[in-house]
Amino acid sequence: MARPSPQTERLVSLVDAIAARPDEGLTLSEIARHLAVAPATCHPMLVSLAELGWLVRHPVRRTYRLGPALIAVGRAAARGLGVVDLARPGMRSLRDELGLTCIALTPGEFHVTVAEVERGPSEHGPHVRVGDQIPIAPPLGVGYVSWADEQTLRRWLDGVTTDPDKRDRHELAVKAARERGYAVELVTRVETELGQALARLDEHLGDRFAAGGGPAEARDPSAARLRTLLEEIAAELGDPDQDPIHEIDPDRDYRVGRIGAGVLEPSGEVALVIALHGFGARTDGRRVADIGRRLAAVAREVSAQLVP
Repeated sequence: MARPSPQTERLVSLVDAIAARPDEGLTLSEIARHLAVAPATCHPMLVSLAELGWLVRHPVRRTYRLGPALIAVGRAAARGLGVVDLARPGMRSLRDELGLTCIALTPGEFHVTVAEVERGPSEHGPHVRVGDQIPIAPPLGVGYVSWADEQTLRRWLDGVTTDPDKRDRHELAVKAARERGYAVELVTRVETELGQALARLDEHLGDRFAAGGGPAEARDPSAARLRTLLEEIAAELGDPDQDPIHEIDPDRDYRVGRIGAGVLEPSGEVALVIALHGFGARTDGRRVADIGRRLAAVAREVSAQLVP
């Protein structure tokens, strides 16, 4: 175990104390009491920190506040962490509290890329890995395009249908998602049929490789590739006949495919989409709304940590 450093602990405690009172700051006497030292002991440290720009001393009130030099430090720390690192604690909390798989997606022009996967216990979760690309193919993609730039949204809407009424319904779904802070996508007919086919595939492979022990996919890479390929085909095809969700009825059950929320840069551009997968066959509307609100709260917390 590393030996404690009183000087380091004192400095950290000082910065934390002043950060807790960013507007009014602290006087020399208040700082000394907080650090449990004599004013003469901490005064040289305050003078040095002020000279470095870490602290600013008010000429009249004689209080110390955090200085401009820490702005660059904070920005460098935020950039060093990266948006995925900032999102990871919240993603893990959602996974643990909800029992769902939480996926971080980075934006692209025609695809989103899987940047992180916090896999939950549900067997209904998607078989994706970090680095996989997922096409933004209508009607799938509401959970991403709801936070995308106007050009990406228009291109996506153009791909939905030539029917103006159906296009309007999708545009309303995007507007509703933006207003409530999360988007809900239902399981499509193609995904349902795919799930049934994959279940039969898993059963077949399980019988075929039963003598080998362990998951069939781990013993046969071609099986894993076949599963991934089928899922990619389903994503490309989508289900053009399925309408998106505008309003969530608390008394209705839904076959939820995914719920997504956007992490936004200070400029308003999407930096990341956090999506929850692994829902059961039926999820009632109240739980859908509760999960969506919790996801949106995490996305807002991560957005607040991003700096220009």
